[in-house]
Amino acid sequence: MIKNSTFYICFLFIVLGSSFVVSAQTAEILSLEDAKTMALSQNKLLEIQQEKVNELQFKKNEVEANSLPMLYLTGNYAHNFNSENIVIPQGALGTIGDYYIPGENLTVYEGKQNMFIAGVLAYQPLTQLLRVNNGVKAIEAQAEVEDFKLKAAESEIKNSIEKLYYAVKIQEKKLETAQINIDWVKAKLYDAESALLAEETQEVNVIGLKADLADKKHEYLLEENALENYIIDLKTTLTLPDSVSLKLAEQPIKTYTLNSKTYYLNQANNNNELLGAKKQIEAANYSVKASKNAYLPDLGLIGGFTYQDVISELPSTNSYLGVNLTWDVLGFVKHRAQLGQSLSKQHQAEAYAEHTSSTIHAKIEKAYRNAIQAQKLMDVAEEAYAFREEEYRIKKDGFETGLLTQKELLETKYVLDKAKQDAFSSRLNFNIAILDLNTLIGQ
Repeated sequence: MIKNSTFYICFLFIVLGSSFVVSAQTAEILSLEDAKTMALSQNKLLEIQQEKVNELQFKKNEVEANSLPMLYLTGNYAHNFNSENIVIPQGALGTIGDYYIPGENLTVYEGKQNMFIAGVLAYQPLTQLLRVNNGVKAIEAQAEVEDFKLKAAESEIKNSIEKLYYAVKIQEKKLETAQINIDWVKAKLYDAESALLAEETQEVNVIGLKADLADKKHEYLLEENALENYIIDLKTTLTLPDSVSLKLAEQPIKTYTLNSKTYYLNQANNNNELLGAKKQIEAANYSVKASKNAYLPDLGLIGGFTYQDVISELPSTNSYLGVNLTWDVLGFVKHRAQLGQSLSKQHQAEAYAEHTSSTIHAKIEKAYRNAIQAQKLMDVAEEAYAFREEEYRIKKDGFETGLLTQKELLETKYVLDKAKQDAFSSRLNFNIAILDLNTLIGQ
């Protein structure tokens, strides 16, 4: 018969909750919020997406510059090695009566060695301002599309970090349970071997417990490998080298609340992917308008100022102001092709927005079902844990009054610990389900 004192000594550490062997290696302790911040700051894909937003901002500035007046400064200098004057000799054009034409040598051009010509030309487009304005708005909408993609990626990364955090915590509890199972079988095996020596049990019972112990060790290794894989995934997301020993800080678990399905479906319009798809339609609409504006002739104001010292007989300075009209009459073929491309992109954007909306609603329906199932499992697990607590309290009172044995109390404590771990895991699984829903509504 198994002795209560021996069983108590072998299983004492279970009561104290010391199921894990503390590693001598110092691990880097990381809180959940620090992990999120690190993931956002070191993720290269986020950096690339941010640069896409910046690139479109610069492109917008480039297109906006087309609405500004164009100002050209020109200057030409030439050194003439032949500085002879151009002269029409007296009478070179004939005579009229006794008069020579010209009457004397006429200097048409006085040769100079240094010649300089300069000018300023200004042009302000008018009709093309419509096209430029629509082009700018199209780029602004496209920049917002990329910004929504950036926000969606940030939200996905933060939620994935939190889900990995919960996954590690769940796996730690599973590993703790696996260790408790090993210790429980070891305690029973120790007493069985003692009973065998005392010829109070049969050898087959000892062999059966040894087989159980091997099974529990196998289960422990599986859980240990799963925990290691989750931690590696977390390191990868945080861009930490595998050589870093990482430990998650102990902190209170957030309490999430499941709202109604109608709430999540109504909030689907806040999904960053859907917002980006709608902005894509807006960008396509402005592109269509810009393509239609291309049919207009280029009308603008033109003005300038010139200076020359080449021909002294002509004014050295001159200024002018006028209107310039340019119309590419045969350009309608090119413009029609551009308009067709813009209309095609508009139809694509509309179809994609409809597809995105229906897909997100379907994902919300599925995620909500998962959350309901997780909530039911959590409620049952917490209810079971509450009953196990009450059972342990009653049996503890019975042990203190001598009605129950030490072994019966420890068996109840073992079941209580397992119920506690099940309740903890179910709570985190429920949180993961809520995170999936929150991601779909842009939170």
